[in-house]
Amino acid sequence: MPDTKQPQSSPTSVAAAPSQRKLSKTARKSPIIPEMTVDKRIIDELLLVCSVIGSSDPNGKFVPVTDCLAWLQDLQRALRRDNDAYRPIALLLGQWNVVKTKLLPLVMSCRYDRGVVLTVLKILVILTKPLSDSAKRAGRQTIDVKSGKVDESVIQEQIKLRENAIAQSDLLMDYKRMIVEHPSHRYAFRQPIKPSKSRHNEDANDTTELEREGGLLSIFTSLLAEPLSTTNRTASDHLQIELVLHFVRNILSIQPMTWCTEGRRENHKLSGELVVLLEKEMVLKVLVCVGQEVEKRENEGYNLLLMEILSCLLKGQDPSDVAESSVLSTKQPSTINATNKPTAKMTASKEKASRTIVATKTTASTSLRSHLQSEREKLTLQAPSRHSHFGGTLLVSSQGKKGYVSATDYLTKPSSALTSRHQPPRRKNKKTEVFIGSTKSISSSLDCGPIGHKAKSALNSFCHKFVKQCYGPAMKSWKNEFRRDSNRLEDGDRTMFFQIVWFFHRWWRLSQDNLSSAKEMSSESSNVKSIAHNLIFTMDVFMFNLVLNSTDEYYEHKKHTELAQTVALYGEMLRLLEAMYNSSDATERMMALGLMDRIFYAAEPLDRLPRLLSRWSAGMFGREYLVDLVECCHVVWKLLDGNAERCVAFFSDDTDKNRPKDAVERMNITASEFDKETYFARKFVSNHIVFMYTQLLSQYASNEPHVNRHVVAYFIRICKFNIKLGDVDHEYDRALEKNDLATKQSTFEPILYNIGVFTVLENILNDAAIRGKEEFSALLMFASSFMKRFARATAVNPMLFVEALFRHPIPHRFCELTTNLYVNEELRMIAVRDLLVEDQKRYEQAKVYDVAVETPWCDDADDEVEFDGKDMDENDFVAKKKSKHRKKHTSLSSIESNSDDKHATDNKEEEAEFNGSDVTGPIAASEKENDGDVYEDSGIDVEGNYVTVIPTEPRRLERNQSPPPTLNASGKKRIRKTLPTLEDDSEDEDFSCPTKVLRRVIFEDDE
Repeated sequence: MPDTKQPQSSPTSVAAAPSQRKLSKTARKSPIIPEMTVDKRIIDELLLVCSVIGSSDPNGKFVPVTDCLAWLQDLQRALRRDNDAYRPIALLLGQWNVVKTKLLPLVMSCRYDRGVVLTVLKILVILTKPLSDSAKRAGRQTIDVKSGKVDESVIQEQIKLRENAIAQSDLLMDYKRMIVEHPSHRYAFRQPIKPSKSRHNEDANDTTELEREGGLLSIFTSLLAEPLSTTNRTASDHLQIELVLHFVRNILSIQPMTWCTEGRRENHKLSGELVVLLEKEMVLKVLVCVGQEVEKRENEGYNLLLMEILSCLLKGQDPSDVAESSVLSTKQPSTINATNKPTAKMTASKEKASRTIVATKTTASTSLRSHLQSEREKLTLQAPSRHSHFGGTLLVSSQGKKGYVSATDYLTKPSSALTSRHQPPRRKNKKTEVFIGSTKSISSSLDCGPIGHKAKSALNSFCHKFVKQCYGPAMKSWKNEFRRDSNRLEDGDRTMFFQIVWFFHRWWRLSQDNLSSAKEMSSESSNVKSIAHNLIFTMDVFMFNLVLNSTDEYYEHKKHTELAQTVALYGEMLRLLEAMYNSSDATERMMALGLMDRIFYAAEPLDRLPRLLSRWSAGMFGREYLVDLVECCHVVWKLLDGNAERCVAFFSDDTDKNRPKDAVERMNITASEFDKETYFARKFVSNHIVFMYTQLLSQYASNEPHVNRHVVAYFIRICKFNIKLGDVDHEYDRALEKNDLATKQSTFEPILYNIGVFTVLENILNDAAIRGKEEFSALLMFASSFMKRFARATAVNPMLFVEALFRHPIPHRFCELTTNLYVNEELRMIAVRDLLVEDQKRYEQAKVYDVAVETPWCDDADDEVEFDGKDMDENDFVAKKKSKHRKKHTSLSSIESNSDDKHATDNKEEEAEFNGSDVTGPIAASEKENDGDVYEDSGIDVEGNYVTVIPTEPRRLERNQSPPPTLNASGKKRIRKTLPTLEDDSEDEDFSCPTKVLRRVIFEDDE
């Protein structure tokens, strides 16, 4: 037996982590969990198996033993008995470094032995399978060791579980690093060497030889050649395909447990190298081959496994960077090498990718203050301490709490930052910290380097092949699983599916934009007519239903990460819907109209965007989620406005909408009847939505330029939106005419007059770093014009200064009141009533004046004199002018005949009427005698609506000498002159009720 280096281990021990950790005194007394220990007999068996598998010869080649396959099968059976949550046997093998020293060299030496390679592959699949859910929870758990509220035994158990989970994660990362950095894979990361006559090309020959033979992954990939080439597959063929695909899935899904800065950078670099390696080892081509035939019966069992692989492959990648890699790779040899200068479009794309970093660097490099500040920082970094290179630790106490910090960091950085950094995390204040999480993705925040560029170009070529060959079959297969609610689906499969669809939608949109911008360099782009291409398979009603119903489900279960991914996908689908609507292809345009009819115009629309806006809450979502909501709103209103304009142009005034129409015309009729103004006022205007947009605008420095433009576009729409008056009576406005109380047309602009908007706009206007930059020009223009309009509004209504401090529950009511200076409907009705009363008085004064002027020339036959019966005075009577349209002589003769008969024949009725005896004769006689000269011996005084007849002095003396009549105690008599109306035709004019108000002229006499 060859000499083997046996790993040192205690007979019965707990599986330790690859890196030994120093435990505290309380941690050393931690209880032993039985599931974490390995039995002594299993340890002895593992030691025997690992020692007799094989050994390396002096040349470094691994030499297996004769019955190596049997020993490998024993190792496989031991791993199958391992605990899935704690994996003590896997940790023990990792401590012994069995994979690197035994298994991988065995595969390279026995690459043509199918049985050995398959058995090693089964062992690697077991060792690299993802962590269990309990291990993930234990690794992320925060242990409370200072409060004293938790029992000591519980704390020790939590520490033990957390260390076990971190040990499993570190071991998986070691396995991933072993495979990527295997010596057989070095050729994939070398730069191509140009042949030259002055040097030997031994390295180049080695590279070509390794590339010809293939690396470690190519050995596993070669196992798929025979099973995929046959249609009548056996159980062993399916097992081989599943083993290779599971191994690829396991390697791609490995992620570190702790996300420190160094670990994140290392994992990002390692993931990029793995993507490059998968392309060189033909793994991505195998995925394309499996994907394009996934609809077939023999391949339908691999569809969900393929979905997991794609999800792990695309996770953490930015579609915009992947799409831009194709433009950079095509432009570098033709433009940069020829002129050694990047083109304008390439510079613009770079500025877009690094929008914030480049902006800060350019502003810092151009100012003298920034140079002085950098020099001061260098001086402070150079001399923080005499022994800065030796480092060391310091015990820093702040607020009664102690913590160990680095001496270099403590002396270099401000004390306030260090003390706050080592304090326990406090609960976040939702008012001050509106957004949670990082504002940038991992790929955009880290410098990828040449490996990152290679990985992005490899992903870009893979995406092109997948969309062209596999997108349709794969998406139909996955949608069928969700449509019939298959029992093969797991909890996270829907989120994976949404992530894949989102990535391809966004990548396709950005790549098409890059192709359209570089149309002169690619001749194929001008011949392409289809906008959606194969992405049309995920643009149907079922897909929109699945996405929008998932938003409700994720919100109810408080799965905010999944909800953010779903909303991002919905935004990309709306963008593709807009592109299809504006496409020149009639089929795509008809499909876009059908989707819009179902989403917006139907009796029960599918759209959930207003509900998503109302569900947003500060301190619960990240900035990217709000950016996706804002982009969705912007695209929705572009679609609705554009379709409304086309519908107006489509239907003329003489178009008959009742005749039978085809599907497109029916959808246009439905769209033309949709009231988008009311829809916007009810669903998209509220204090909550304005607060959302304001908080997003506060991040203007880190926002992309188009995000700031979308926020400004929403604010401008609000400022220009005219509020409908509703049921307001326009008769009042016509009565008030140009009065100050008349209703003014109001907009929703006063809703923006709040302290939050003013604070953000103040920061924008006072920020000197954004002045003169083109991407902020629209934002600065809006801010300045808005503040000017507010100044003009406060000059008219100073109460707006106070109103800006409060939130008003009914926005349209508040906007109407502030615009009309708080004149509401009730005040307007009172003003109209007062104006009508004044007009009525003015009109009556004019009519009375006409009566008073025409009275001296009136004939006695036109007037009628009668008594009321009580409290009558001989000088007080009422004169009414009769209607001009009646026959004066007929009515007058009838009245006189009736009065003569009445006074001559019925004295009893007269006594009952006047409450006196024998008074009718003298009074009537005196009135008949004096009737002709009343106006001659008297004067007329017009006062308001009353006309007073003042007798002259001779007439007054004559009346004073005559004996007074015997009437009531008041001694007054009232004489009425009635003007009959046009509507009253009865002869009894004195007792009829006219429809118009009777105007009375009252003559008063002193007696």
